[in-house]
Amino acid sequence: MSKPRVSRAAGASPGRDAVPVSEYDEAWIRETWGFDDAEEFVRSAGANLRPRVRRALELAEVGAGMRVLDVGCGRGEVVLECARRGADAVGVDYSAPAIALAGRARARCDAAAQARARFFTCDVHDLPGDERFDRIFMLDLVEHLHDWQLVALFNAVRARLNPGGLVMIHTLPNRWVYEVSYRRLVRPVLRFLPAEPRNAKEKAIHVNEMSVTHLDQLLRHCGLEGRVWLEEQITAQARWHAAHPLSGARGKLYRLMQNRAVAAAYRVCGASPLKLLVVNDIFGVAWAPGTTPSVRLPGALTERLVCAAARRLAPWTFSAGDEKTRR
Repeated sequence: MSKPRVSRAAGASPGRDAVPVSEYDEAWIRETWGFDDAEEFVRSAGANLRPRVRRALELAEVGAGMRVLDVGCGRGEVVLECARRGADAVGVDYSAPAIALAGRARARCDAAAQARARFFTCDVHDLPGDERFDRIFMLDLVEHLHDWQLVALFNAVRARLNPGGLVMIHTLPNRWVYEVSYRRLVRPVLRFLPAEPRNAKEKAIHVNEMSVTHLDQLLRHCGLEGRVWLEEQITAQARWHAAHPLSGARGKLYRLMQNRAVAAAYRVCGASPLKLLVVNDIFGVAWAPGTTPSVRLPGALTERLVCAAARRLAPWTFSAGDEKTRR
């Protein structure tokens, strides 16, 4: 997903600049989705949903008549799928090439879905009207935005929620996988591995990789309640790419995860407290205080205990213009 620009809050003097929109160009679109390139995306009208997107939609329980907003909609697959399910869906993104691709895919949908799907090339703060939504998606978005941007964004999103509305979040990577597991546990033993697990593009655009505790405290700082948890998706992602293998490091990892024994062992780790250090996909659902979520959420006992401990022992505070140490 490409990302929405998020304006600075009044009086803020952020210490770090936003990722330039030029990073989300046609070359980035070509290189990001593997076999589901622009031509295939248009041909399928965005129906080749990645496993984590399907999971987010499953959690959201989107149905006919709902009003849906996708912030940082990129190519628009969430908007198009929600429109096919009968929801009125809006996507905002500041990448003109991504929105152009979304429009091409929309044109391949049936007339009813086309009428329910709308796209805007704009900042989320500039979305026309005062429309409110039952579901607001923020998938693969928060890692592209600094904390000062996220504070402004979550405040804007909270104001756009209908009563009982939910914010659906997915982000990766889990920073603890890279900073703890990889750097401190794996690479000291396997010295042939690169010192930096991220490629140059990821380093340029993933300016705020999350942990479950950081995202939990950020939501609460912005007046939202919620649940944040880790959920293993890499084995499903490996199967998604199986018919059209990737090259490079990601391709090697997915081929490894296609081994049944390896995948089974990884799923066992992902279902235990070890998930904190080995699972890369972070999900979150947020809602306004006083709301009871209308969807079924994972128990996430490990993550809830860790987040509660972090709130008590290492509370996170935000000051405009200052990037605080992340937990």
